[in-house]
Amino acid sequence: MSHTAAIKLPKAPTSRTYDHFEKSLLARKRELETRIAVLLGDVSAQSEPEDEGGVAIENYSKDWAAANLERSRRTLREVDAALVRIKQGNYGVCDVCNISIPKARLEALPWARVCVGCAERNAQTQR
Repeated sequence: MSHTAAIKLPKAPTSRTYDHFEKSLLARKRELETRIAVLLGDVSAQSEPEDEGGVAIENYSKDWAAANLERSRRTLREVDAALVRIKQGNYGVCDVCNISIPKARLEALPWARVCVGCAERNAQTQR
């Protein structure tokens, strides 16, 4: 009788593996939706400044709110995509190299699509 050592395969991540991240993403989604609603009000607010300084401040404020609105919308899209990946079972896997994204990266950026190595390579090619 031959005794062969059983090969232990790593366990496939289950949806419960990422419960913490899903809760964090859902909280972030609610926060972003609230922020977007406030920023929409800031961008569309109409007031009549009384002088050129007031006009400049009003324009700066609207530009700042518009930039923050776009950044918040972009982050919300990433959060929504991460929630879909959790449901599909491919959350935490790099889109480029298909390796697992380290938990520390997901803690820092729960909507991360790529591992640190692929993100760095992409940043270098963007320069």
